[in-house]
Amino acid sequence: MNHSQTAAKILIVDDAASLRAVLRAFFTKEGYAVVGELASGATLPEAMVRLNPNIVCLDYNLPEVNGMDLLKSLQVSHPTVAVVMITGDTTPELETLAAEAGAAGFLRKPFTQNRMAQEMRQVVAAQSLLQRHAAGKAKAIEQVRGTALVIDDSATMRTLLGAILHQAQVKVVGTASDGKQGIELACELQPDIICLDMQMPVMNGMQVLEELCASKVPSKALMITSSSERELVMQALKNGAHGYILKPFEPDKVVEAVVRLLSPT
Repeated sequence: MNHSQTAAKILIVDDAASLRAVLRAFFTKEGYAVVGELASGATLPEAMVRLNPNIVCLDYNLPEVNGMDLLKSLQVSHPTVAVVMITGDTTPELETLAAEAGAAGFLRKPFTQNRMAQEMRQVVAAQSLLQRHAAGKAKAIEQVRGTALVIDDSATMRTLLGAILHQAQVKVVGTASDGKQGIELACELQPDIICLDMQMPVMNGMQVLEELCASKVPSKALMITSSSERELVMQALKNGAHGYILKPFEPDKVVEAVVRLLSPT
């Protein structure tokens, strides 16, 4: 058990009492603090204020309010809270939708204890970084490795990625919430790398990448994508991208990709 696990406060939202009991037992055994359980999402806003959790384990199929709608509203109302989506749905696109909406993790039922433990470690690591960064408690970068521009329509994803880049000794010189704004900032700032979300309003990541290449912006593009978009990733690499990072973010893997991109060849 480590300190970050001990500090993590979890709220479970699932209409199945048996599953809530399984999750509560697992989290308690792993050293997390389960601060509450809800059988529906109707009272989630009030519970968030009253219980102040760090992490919400949220069932996709809930009575009254859809889990995906709850995820999106949590991203706005509680941007530093990590949400782990839980579902028995086998639709492959669901994980992509959850990741794009800002989910920090994803668990399909039935899940093994090893899978749950691995997913929660990644979520806690990312959430701890996000909270420190948002609270202004991140250590100053002693030696800047490079500069970055983050283009993503999710404010939570921009903040989390900024925290991870900070850990990688990379200074974020700008952020943009859509592709058009991102292109303008890229031309103006010309950072070493551009972290570019594949799915965005106004202009998607592929269109932005093409525009950046046409404008001869010297920055190296690192595409932000979900695991189900392999064909798009391969096309982006052919079109000039220098690599990719996956949603939900695993901080260690993102740092590794960024460091590799900025290392002298």
